[in-house]
Amino acid sequence: MMDTFEKLLELQKELLQAQLKTIYRYQQKIPLHDKQLKRTSKLDIVENILLSADQPLHISKIIKIAQDDYQVTLERDSIVSALIKKIKAGIRFVKVAPNTFALKKDHHQ
Repeated sequence: MMDTFEKLLELQKELLQAQLKTIYRYQQKIPLHDKQLKRTSKLDIVENILLSADQPLHISKIIKIAQDDYQVTLERDSIVSALIKKIKAGIRFVKVAPNTFALKKDHHQ
């Protein structure tokens, strides 16, 4: 039981960090090339993109935003595979249409 609680706390922490990064980016208080951003995983970047969009996005749009806003190249097959893996585990993401992804509804809480 405590293990589940700890996982939920970690999830909440990651969500808040992602939200703050997005806010700072829009306020231009930190440059996109910040060291902290470079350490961000590709799935964290996808999560930030979906948080900012606040709607499901097709993988092509996610890849374009990652390139434009984060200067990160996402390999289509690799990122789709990683997303599907998380979806099957019930973590973070959902697939709402072919190659279209969103954050889980309970992910924001």
